[in-house]
Amino acid sequence: MLTPIKPLLSVTPLKIHRAEGFGLRLPMKKPVLMAGVRLEHSENWLIRLEAEDGQVGWGEASSAPNHGGSTVQEMHQAWHALQPTVLGADAMTLGGLTQALAPKVKSGKSVLGALDMALHDLVGRHLGVPAHVLLGGMRRDTVSPLWLLGTGSRDSDLAEARLRFAEGYRFFKLKVGVRPLEEEIEMALALRQDLGESLRLCADANMGMTADQAIAYARGVQPARLEFFEQPLAREDLDGLRRLIQTRLIDVGLDESITSAQDLLSHAALGAAGGSLKTLKLGGMSGVVAAGQVCQAHGQCINLAGKIAETSIASAAVIHLAAVLPNVDWGVSPSQATLKEDITAQPLSPQGGLYRVSQRPGLGVDVDEAAVRRFAFC
Repeated sequence: MLTPIKPLLSVTPLKIHRAEGFGLRLPMKKPVLMAGVRLEHSENWLIRLEAEDGQVGWGEASSAPNHGGSTVQEMHQAWHALQPTVLGADAMTLGGLTQALAPKVKSGKSVLGALDMALHDLVGRHLGVPAHVLLGGMRRDTVSPLWLLGTGSRDSDLAEARLRFAEGYRFFKLKVGVRPLEEEIEMALALRQDLGESLRLCADANMGMTADQAIAYARGVQPARLEFFEQPLAREDLDGLRRLIQTRLIDVGLDESITSAQDLLSHAALGAAGGSLKTLKLGGMSGVVAAGQVCQAHGQCINLAGKIAETSIASAAVIHLAAVLPNVDWGVSPSQATLKEDITAQPLSPQGGLYRVSQRPGLGVDVDEAAVRRFAFC
């Protein structure tokens, strides 16, 4: 049983005076192909909390019904049920409030991740401290991100990788389970040959392969030295997962299979080497920290990920989490760079392939509320 993150002690309550939710539809720079899905825009749920002192906090969760999350419509309905309870609640309880509300949510549970994120932003702004202080303190002040390669075109992905490599990126994730297996193996080999020994590489099939295909892929990419293979199989194919892991061809990580800390434990027992932790599936920043502690205790690697394509709000949360957790061995995946237009005054951008962890209060991003209303559809 995980110990909940305790509320801050010896502080005056911070009552939530106003609580709003927005469903956004945001255009992307170019489509991203995942197994069975072509993404051309992102649908995200935003929560805006305003305290009695006028401070405002924002949180976000992307629509991810095929990846263990919720649709925006489900989050909208869940928020309608939760909003009266959130109004007047004490924001200083942070994850305690989210946990108390969780039993009330039967569908649309990703709304809890957005709420928890907004609470950390609000309380951090109120206290004048960055979110990572509320989560246990900063271990690192820079974060090296993963860059996603997923256009479905070999030439386009190679060109993108060369461009980002020149900008300082060194870790790339290949979306696979989209094209013929031989082509996807060749792509990994070409990247290694083209970008050299400093390249870090992994692949994500988003449940798009059979066990036989995943084993063949893992064997074929041996010369490319991938660090991990994320969610190659459908979440229910535990026998196939066991077969793949037992080959010892590649470290296997999970994403769609992970919706709780208990999922991490059960898959670790099968031999999974780690997981992708998302705020939208684990109850927000508090839940990701708790899940990260489980991973650390069981020797599991962590990829901290945002769902394609979150804004700089959720990406900032991912970077704060990366500053706190000790075992982020599989990289960090902020996803705001895939958006054609962000909703923050200064969208997050790495310098020299690194994100600097913000020392500003809360999440450290300022939301353009006019842009929020422009993209809102519910």
